Amino acid sequence: MTEIKPGESSGGYGLLPPLLLLIAGSLLATTLIFSRLASDEGAAMLWFLSLVMGGAGLLLYAVVLITGKATGSFRSLFRYSLIAGCFQALPMAMAYLSVGHVGAGYIALAYAFPLLMTYLLALLFRMEGFRLMRTLGVAVALAGGLMLAQGKYDGLAAGSEALGWVVIASVIPVIVAGGNLFRTRFWPKGAAPLHLAAMMLMMASLVSLPFALMFEGTAGLTGLAASPTLVIFTLANIALFALQFVAYFQLQLLAGPVYMSQIGSVSAAVGTPVAVIMLGETLPPVFPVAVLLIVAGAILFQIRLSRRGPVPTSS
Repeated sequence: MTEIKPGESSGGYGLLPPLLLLIAGSLLATTLIFSRLASDEGAAMLWFLSLVMGGAGLLLYAVVLITGKATGSFRSLFRYSLIAGCFQALPMAMAYLSVGHVGAGYIALAYAFPLLMTYLLALLFRMEGFRLMRTLGVAVALAGGLMLAQGKYDGLAAGSEALGWVVIASVIPVIVAGGNLFRTRFWPKGAAPLHLAAMMLMMASLVSLPFALMFEGTAGLTGLAASPTLVIFTLANIALFALQFVAYFQLQLLAGPVYMSQIGSVSAAVGTPVAVIMLGETLPPVFPVAVLLIVAGAILFQIRLSRRGPVPTSS
């Protein structure tokens, strides 16, 4: 059987890539909602994130061992997973720490932008060819994003510490896009998606732990363990993370980084209305216009979307 290479065209897989996209994006939105609920309960968010990623990674690794999917060179897997784990841990930490300040709706919208950022970085590193409509789509959607961020700024009090969190949340898409490209470009030869997902999450947890200890101390961990509600939120997010990253890596293998980064758009479509309706969050007055620009940009981006060829990989 011919081995599938990361980033190959999704054309031969029918409805599987769109289905994986819908699953992964919806699960991402759900984990962000749970993170907001945990923040509202007073959770130490770095500990919460570390436990969620570590628990999901261990759960997936158990499945890897049971199913015999632990293939590939350990050295390549370790190096890849450590770097991918850093790319995963940093934006997630930024999201989990800022969600209580800017809201789950704004974080969900921030995750709509890796699609555009991934394309720009793919152009820079020559992993994608220049296409006028895609570039125009990027420009239109970025205008909407800047309008949304400005609207969020205007809605905050001068000198509010939340201003800084808006900046932090707005940087998330750039880091996520870098991770999307790294995982495809350096996918270890012969490695299974489930194995990589498990190792990346475990490494991301290990990277986060020192910062949890430094900024939240052991009291943050004991506080999580002492609250039945937070224990339930943590276990729920572990299960959601595990399912999300099964779909996440399988989609990356089949369709490549640019297609896969549409996960954020699905997350925004699901998470923003849920945050408004269920969590009572408010959005800036410019929100309708900004979203129209973002949607228009995404539509322009998808016009005459051609099938991608394989992305070169290295072990």
